[in-house]
Amino acid sequence: MKQLDKGIHAVANIQSQALHAGFKSDAAHNDLALIYFPTGATVSGVFTQNLVKAWPVIHGQASLKHHSNFKAILINSGNANACNGPDGEKTMHQAIQELADLCAIKPSEILMSSTGVIGAPLDFFPFKKALPTLVNSLQSESSQAVSESIMTTDTVAKETAYSLEIDGQTVHIGAMAKGSGMIHPNLGTMLAYIVTDIACDQVTLNQLLKNAVDVSFNSMTVDGDTSTNDTVLLCATGENSIDLTDHNLATIQSLITKVSQDLAQMIARDGEGASKFITITVGGAQSTEDAKAVAKSLATSNLLKAALFGQDPNWGRALSAIGNSGVETLDPWLIDIIFKSDIGSIQPCRNGAYHPFDPQFAQKILTATDIEMIVELNQGTSQATVWTCDLTHDYIEINADYHT
Repeated sequence: MKQLDKGIHAVANIQSQALHAGFKSDAAHNDLALIYFPTGATVSGVFTQNLVKAWPVIHGQASLKHHSNFKAILINSGNANACNGPDGEKTMHQAIQELADLCAIKPSEILMSSTGVIGAPLDFFPFKKALPTLVNSLQSESSQAVSESIMTTDTVAKETAYSLEIDGQTVHIGAMAKGSGMIHPNLGTMLAYIVTDIACDQVTLNQLLKNAVDVSFNSMTVDGDTSTNDTVLLCATGENSIDLTDHNLATIQSLITKVSQDLAQMIARDGEGASKFITITVGGAQSTEDAKAVAKSLATSNLLKAALFGQDPNWGRALSAIGNSGVETLDPWLIDIIFKSDIGSIQPCRNGAYHPFDPQFAQKILTATDIEMIVELNQGTSQATVWTCDLTHDYIEINADYHT
């Protein structure tokens, strides 16, 4: 597997562009992006499980039930087009129709995503004004402008790409995402777009994407809030016609999972106000589901996340979160807890009780940017990993200033 630096443009025959249309107040920040597949792409999607959904999510879910091949993905940032009544739906369809006319394609070949402030009206005029320029300036060299344009409270753009030889042919995969706050399984305020050049039917893509999402985007949390707009799209352009044998599918699955986990970890690292990236691994569980439930309970504990920000290995808060995980078969007297970083490790809890450790060394360990928390339940052989970040003063400031 070879790492590439082109994002979605690691895959040939894809065009993209971004510009400022006016959804964000600062003209220096692009806020409208287009990903275009000249020969089309088979698309699979996973969306938010929040019952309150943005119009593009409702449209995308319906479109993918009836169609498998698409040519364009239109993305605006700065306005979520959610909870804004029928006018939001009307504007979305107007934008899709305008883009279809400009590209000489069908409206049914277009998917749309939005991210930004929830509840704000969305006007069609910025689309009408910007779309001709956006379409006429499509290029196939760099996706950086697009990945930056979809950012809201993100501090960095998020892209990843790889190539891999399979049966003598080179398979390419590229991906980009945005997300920083309101991040929580199942999916958070995040948009992710994964593109590969394999030829694959939608049913198979659905399974590949589901498998990848379960161990990536649904295995991270920043603040426990699930958004109205979450979208992950997997697009296959069909340029590479390798045989989809069981062995080759397993290899392709590993590629899709890899880019998904890359993006998930980038999002957790870029959590709003975060100062630490935390990997929580729970082992010794009776099932993977139990392990994941415990890991998620730890990752969403504000008390624990605040303690780690304060460089405190608060194993009591950790035990409490484990007990609140909903896993009824847990034996609390078997639980071990370890904190690690590149500085060293400590075990403050053994068999569900205090285990002697050096508090000063513990604090030193937790000064690291990357921290690993290992929980051993000692009741089985299953394990799961979840990524999160600490809870800081900056998180409160960012969200206190993010107005509707």
